[in-house]
Amino acid sequence: GEMAEPQEMRAVLIGGRELGGIEASGKSSVGNTILGRDVFPTHRRTASCQKAEGEVSGCKITLVDTPGWWWHYSVENTPMFDRLEMTQSLLLCPPGPHVFLLVLPVDSVFPEIYRFALEEHIGAFGKQIWKHMIVVFSATRPFSESTFENHVKNWPDLSWLLKKCMNRYHVLDITNGSDGSQVQTLLYKIAKIMSTEVGHYFEIDSTMYDKRDERRRGAQEKAQQRRLAVQRQRDELKSRMQSNKNSTGDMRLIVVGASWAGRSSAANVILGRNAFEVDEGRTTVRCQVKQNEINERRVTVVDTPGWYYSNPVSQTSETDKLEIKRSVNLCAPGPHAVLLTVPIATAFNRSYKTAVEEHMNLLGEKAWDHTIVLFTRGDWLGDTTVEERIETEEPHLEWLMKKCGNRFHVLTCKNQSDFKQTTELMEKIDEMVAGNGGHYETIDPEVEEKLTVVQNTAKIIRRKVRRQRKILQDFFKGKYKPIYSTVNY
Repeated sequence: GEMAEPQEMRAVLIGGRELGGIEASGKSSVGNTILGRDVFPTHRRTASCQKAEGEVSGCKITLVDTPGWWWHYSVENTPMFDRLEMTQSLLLCPPGPHVFLLVLPVDSVFPEIYRFALEEHIGAFGKQIWKHMIVVFSATRPFSESTFENHVKNWPDLSWLLKKCMNRYHVLDITNGSDGSQVQTLLYKIAKIMSTEVGHYFEIDSTMYDKRDERRRGAQEKAQQRRLAVQRQRDELKSRMQSNKNSTGDMRLIVVGASWAGRSSAANVILGRNAFEVDEGRTTVRCQVKQNEINERRVTVVDTPGWYYSNPVSQTSETDKLEIKRSVNLCAPGPHAVLLTVPIATAFNRSYKTAVEEHMNLLGEKAWDHTIVLFTRGDWLGDTTVEERIETEEPHLEWLMKKCGNRFHVLTCKNQSDFKQTTELMEKIDEMVAGNGGHYETIDPEVEEKLTVVQNTAKIIRRKVRRQRKILQDFFKGKYKPIYSTVNY
């Protein structure tokens, strides 16, 4: 029989973000292309669900855009706020969506780790979701059928995904809004799902959503309380500062945090110049000290090696541990503040908490009194507040706030020219110093000696390895190829 044209269509846009390259998956652009106008902002990350409506060829269309997850993250590494927002999307298109549009850039890689991430992140919706899913490949240039087929062949997990969606997919050129036919074809594919016995729409399990909604509302109230508490605390310290004169003197800072938490980038933003080298592929190995004049004050920043974010201190190398300890010596007579970088884009779960606690202990118990949490990747917040995230991410992030006296600051490392964020951070540091009565001093004279011993041992080992390698190479008469382990994070 003839397929009836639907009068109304409700769709939820979902998808992840790729680290490096173009981070956005193009969900918002796909939404704009379908509705034929710019309704979803594409200049910033979608941090909370956005709903938009429109009419296309006489059909009323409701689209809900959702926050993306990192493709290389398991669900437990995705912040709770983002996980709650994703499922919240269903409540914005009652009684439920007809279809989920999973958006992937057409030339994106799709290794096994992405497949696991996908299964975990949509697991919250239940198994039924697969029957309502279409993969939309977002393209920024025309993409031929044969190129696409070759691409799918290269990624077995992409073939798996298409099978799982009963081969329902659509390639959409998001730069070509004037071509209405590509949207018509997509709508036809959606109508086909709606006409099958799976039928009408995806049913919502209301009990789960009520619980989640309650949690969100609770978090919003607590966020407001935290904002007020922080403001009161700052006002009190400001009045103390009137009698404290350090706020015009030098400022010495240590930046610590996990690998890829944006330590070097944050240090550059604070100094207002590219003082420390930043590169996705490299990590800080030795402490580095850089300075700059800011608001007529000399600011010294020490960048330290990071630890693998969920590893306990026992798995961090001896050299790295000694380097972190040595950072205090590098800003004698002692730092005014320890800036602990924590990326907003990553869940602060139990293993992350343990790693932070154990590595911070390297600086001595007193360090916490001088610590400010520096939330990096501020752009991840979009139109949401950091307080809402702290309250949603409980209990571990709440523990962290208690540990450092509720002192935190959000930094967007992408925006180095925004001096306001640095000026405000310096104000917070001055307030803290006034409250503490100065900088803290724990200079460990033995650190340098221990470090020299470790480095000399490493040199001897390196020499031995080089010798053994030479013997092996001779043994294989040039046939020997060194095997490098490649680690993909």
